Amino acid sequence: MRSDDELKAEVFGRVIRLVNLLLAAGADGMSLASLAEQSGFTPELIRADLTTLSTYGRAPLYCSADDLDGDSPQLLPEQEIWALASRDFAFPVTSLTRREATMLLEMLESSCECEAVGARLRRNLRTEAGGRRVVITGRPIYGEGQDEMRIAELESYLAERAPLVITYVKANGDQSVRHVCPVALVYDWRTCAWYLYGYREDGEIRHYRVSRIVNFAPSPHQITPPCDEDVDAHVTACWGVECSEEPVEVVVRFADDYNVLTRMYSDTADRPNATRTPQGDGSVIYRDIMPGWNEFRTWVATFGESAEILKPEGLRRSMMQSIDLVLARYGA
Repeated sequence: MRSDDELKAEVFGRVIRLVNLLLAAGADGMSLASLAEQSGFTPELIRADLTTLSTYGRAPLYCSADDLDGDSPQLLPEQEIWALASRDFAFPVTSLTRREATMLLEMLESSCECEAVGARLRRNLRTEAGGRRVVITGRPIYGEGQDEMRIAELESYLAERAPLVITYVKANGDQSVRHVCPVALVYDWRTCAWYLYGYREDGEIRHYRVSRIVNFAPSPHQITPPCDEDVDAHVTACWGVECSEEPVEVVVRFADDYNVLTRMYSDTADRPNATRTPQGDGSVIYRDIMPGWNEFRTWVATFGESAEILKPEGLRRSMMQSIDLVLARYGA
């Protein structure tokens, strides 16, 4: 009888072999028969591996059989085509099934050289509810005061929803002590900074820039975290990482100028509360709700004269003041 280590090695090697074959095949993909022949296993076993990778491992796999309706006969292995729909995924650390990743972890633990890989794998084995890291975009994400080890340590508290006591330096330089339950870690490319979203005892979620957290430790306070749906709603409602006031409606008219509407639709595609109403002159009225509009104003300003803020009055007035300052600087 084969040992557990031999079985683990076979599973791991087989999955890596399949992904490498599909990467080499490109957009055309490979038939199930070819994958089975080149990997040395039966088509049924290869189909099971690929289905597991697609369903549980988050690998972006396409199968020609998915296009068939329920009354169609099953494709032959020579007809069943598998392909990677995108090369933009992490393998093997984050795209294995939980069972396969656990096997890999056990293998890695026997090698001290793989300690760093093992640490990353442990983080990726957490459930989606436990590991709520959000990267808004892809600039370099580590720097002074927010190194990878620090982010990983905060993430370990986040995974358990373990209350923290943090010593935090405010923008004016004063220090304060806060007791929070971590509910999200968000990286904002605008400031090139990580933010810890903490749920406070008063039921509010506040954002703390990680580089301003002097130290943190387990809190003796018991703080019951909000449900995942509420956290998701909060993260998606914010424009960037700003949460500076009660939710407010913003209204902006975007002119039908070159590329303006295309960019507006693209930049706001993931906004859950946004509406876009076409007007008779070709312009579009954009409405949204967000807890603070300072970062939103910066974005609107990039459209120049092609965007006009209609509401709220404070945002419109703030933009007018910014324009006056620019005119004064240029002597107009």
